[in-house]
Amino acid sequence: MERLGIVVGRGTKEGSAIIQFRRHSMCGKCGQCFGPNEEQLEVKNPIGAKEGDWVLVTTGEKNIFALAFGLYGVPLVTFVGGFALGYLLWSEMVGAILALTFTGLFFLGLRLKEKKIKNKEEFMPRIKRMAIAREIDEWQKSSC
Repeated sequence: MERLGIVVGRGTKEGSAIIQFRRHSMCGKCGQCFGPNEEQLEVKNPIGAKEGDWVLVTTGEKNIFALAFGLYGVPLVTFVGGFALGYLLWSEMVGAILALTFTGLFFLGLRLKEKKIKNKEEFMPRIKRMAIAREIDEWQKSSC
């Protein structure tokens, strides 16, 4: 996924920048973003963009799918697998208990590894390139 934004400052981490984005149309009007129509995000800055530069920020779609599967698919598999195991070997009640236990253990493990996963380079959004004039014009004309 790629989004156009403007560099508004330096990030807290070495080699990062704060980018201001217009809320994406998929956001709706939920009010969770910074300001009425904008949000800010700290991203890796491998090209050395400076304050005021328009840039294209990217996150690898492959990585987004891997994260989505890890957060939604794996817990579903642990839940169904735990229930099936308990139900087939013992009873429906044991199946329900195992389903909840396996899913809870998965989320506990995820919580323990959260910091390591969160700081992985491949999951971090990064500036891909400087924006071209046509992209900036389209961005300024669009609205949420």
